[in-house]
Amino acid sequence: MDRKGQLANVAFGGAWSEQIAGNEALAAAVRMLDEAALLAADEDLRGNSDVSEALLVAASSHPKGAMLMQAWDRGLGIHNQGARVAELQRIARAIRVGLGSRIRQEGP
Repeated sequence: MDRKGQLANVAFGGAWSEQIAGNEALAAAVRMLDEAALLAADEDLRGNSDVSEALLVAASSHPKGAMLMQAWDRGLGIHNQGARVAELQRIARAIRVGLGSRIRQEGP
């Protein structure tokens, strides 16, 4: 059973239990973006549905999400792999900082 299902079974769970599941999804999305930034050194991630979904989940909860999504797309197109990885890591870090306490994770 997934976390959302577990929390749905909690008596009087209310909004806080839904928020926990949502925050866990955000944290997972940010972890995916961190991993994708590193993978971008050797893989072309444009059109990768898992990365696109993670970006959408994280950016939709960020105050500057639309701008960061555009920056991510531009970053994926950088030819130099070192510069591409650095830019994607910068964007993933900006997303993490903007989400603040909603995600509980350690990262760069």
